[in-house]
Amino acid sequence: MTLPSFNTLRSRIALLLIAANVPVIALAMWIGVNQANLTDVADRDRLVQAATLVAARASGVRGDAAPLDGGARDQIFRDRGSRFEIAAAVVRRDGAPIAFDEEVSPFGRDWMPADGLPSVAISADSRILKARGRDGRAYRYAIAPVKNAEAFAIVATPFDLIARSRALWLMLALGLPALMILLCVGLVLFGIERFVLRWIRALKGAAAASDGGGLATRDAALKGAPYELVELGDALDAMSQRVEDRSTALTSAIDDRDRLLRELHHRVKNNFQMIASLLALQRQEAPETLSAILRAPEDRVRAMAAAYKVSYASGEIGHVDVAALVRDVAQQARHAVGARRFEVAAEFPSDAGEIDLDRAVSLALLVTELLTAAASASAQAKVTAENDAQGKIALTFSGPAPGWMPESGLSQRLIEAYASQLDTEIERSDCGSVRILVALASEKPTIGMKPKVAAVG
Repeated sequence: MTLPSFNTLRSRIALLLIAANVPVIALAMWIGVNQANLTDVADRDRLVQAATLVAARASGVRGDAAPLDGGARDQIFRDRGSRFEIAAAVVRRDGAPIAFDEEVSPFGRDWMPADGLPSVAISADSRILKARGRDGRAYRYAIAPVKNAEAFAIVATPFDLIARSRALWLMLALGLPALMILLCVGLVLFGIERFVLRWIRALKGAAAASDGGGLATRDAALKGAPYELVELGDALDAMSQRVEDRSTALTSAIDDRDRLLRELHHRVKNNFQMIASLLALQRQEAPETLSAILRAPEDRVRAMAAAYKVSYASGEIGHVDVAALVRDVAQQARHAVGARRFEVAAEFPSDAGEIDLDRAVSLALLVTELLTAAASASAQAKVTAENDAQGKIALTFSGPAPGWMPESGLSQRLIEAYASQLDTEIERSDCGSVRILVALASEKPTIGMKPKVAAVG
């Protein structure tokens, strides 16, 4: 079973109205109960007065008189208009009737007690007696002695008429406030729907249909709306227009920044390549012993250029694809040994991941040093990659026989320095392979998210 939701504006206002009318309902109930009690007292007083009046008009009637009829009876009961719903009679001490008002008796003749005059008083009023008539109904009775006669005036009214009167007052006390609350809630909900909610839905629809520009609420959505909501729509329209203008300006600024960064990275890459080319030219002119010495700085400069080249080519300034970077460095390593043949195979998963540009430079330099050392010991090498669950990529260098890693010298110191920058360890196995673990970039780049159509080499 689904419970009703009280989170809507209409339901909350309806609850507020009901809560506000609870004191009214309580007051109405109190008035109804009080009025019912007052009515009961008035009915008892009227019953006693009716008995007293009949007894006064029957004054002088003898207790052993024959039953009266005609004018004598009418003289006793001529106050019939004041005895609505009250039956009356004049009886002897044993309950035998002397005069019976059959014309206005609404209950026939069987309202008289079956066993003489009633003697049991009700708890609320000792003047009123109770008994059952010959017809089986419960009645209230009032008895008054007739002056100068052995006779009594007796009047009666049914208990169910009294209960009906009390119920009527209680129904009025509960029904009228309930009807008022229903009408009030209905009118308020109609007013909310008519003058508030439908215009709020119109604003919501205009916002949902907006393509990022102004809401244009005045022309369509809020036509005929109350003035306050029209003002709100105009304010939202102006706000959305300002947001659009600022978004356009920010987009333009981001495009300009990306363009400048691309140009900067392109120039840095070109400068590195120019330095590498100058070193290559110098190496070609130098003697053979000096040419070998110049080869190492040339390879290192080309490794740094590779990081910027891959970043620029991918269109994501600040991030570098690991697989593309290692393949580029491996391609350079194939030509780093001169005339001697050196083959490098690079195997990567389909989505190896990306690394920050700063760490990419260190990784390119580290891979260069490792492949240079591998080329000195073997004619071939292999680089394999494997991603782990901690957001890192494991690079394994294999191929040369055990002991190919440099144990001293500049290359050894650079390998340790680059590994420290990458926050990794150089793990060596007995079979001669070397493994490093590099942390990948944890977030997507925030600039340069528009890929280039064509990469610039």
